[in-house]
Amino acid sequence: MKKTIATMMLVLAGVTSRADTVTTNWNLSTGNVIPDGNLAGWSDTRVIGGISGTISDVNVSLNLSGGNNGDLYAYLVHSSGFAVLLNRVGRDGSNPFGYGNAGMAVTFDDGAATDIHFYGGTGIPSGSYQPDARNVSPLSSGATLAGFDRATSGAWLSSFTNQSANGSWTLFIADVVGGGSGPTVTSWGLTLDLVPVPEASQWAMCGAMAVFGAGYFYRVRRKVLSGNKDRE
Repeated sequence: MKKTIATMMLVLAGVTSRADTVTTNWNLSTGNVIPDGNLAGWSDTRVIGGISGTISDVNVSLNLSGGNNGDLYAYLVHSSGFAVLLNRVGRDGSNPFGYGNAGMAVTFDDGAATDIHFYGGTGIPSGSYQPDARNVSPLSSGATLAGFDRATSGAWLSSFTNQSANGSWTLFIADVVGGGSGPTVTSWGLTLDLVPVPEASQWAMCGAMAVFGAGYFYRVRRKVLSGNKDRE
């Protein structure tokens, strides 16, 4: 009996737990310079299609060269999801200009250990960071940015969870402080973890297993009750 139950559980787990990962990367040619000191910024929209299932996790890769990291505001939009990736990194009550590094090669991941806003300001940041997630104007004071409650902002990559991956994905970046030169976007991309929608045959298997299980337990129960009566 225990072996039969365990087998049923393994079959059902196989039907429902399979996940897929889709990775995209868009290398950009010349002409992708973010205008300096311009809130209108720069944007790039990519359309994804033909993917089944719903999103369980999103990571975003971003490669920039030049510019001033502390001047940048960036977000990602898809369907009803919205995530703030950068919002004047390094800018706080004691540093009104933010970090002065030029460029980055980072991956934004909600599960990373470090908030990109405080990556340290030394060298060119690389590796995985939490998105900034500060859903306030990039013109806000340093104290407002540093003290913003990110936990309740809703502007995380998790905002894309349970959505279809198909459709338009738009990356927006603005250099909001004038007086220099804006950075160049060399590439960006997505890594999407997806939970496939079960096929009709899989649902049929689940139904068949449920019917089998109900019948099996009914027979076992009758056998137990019959044995109890024989002992009376």
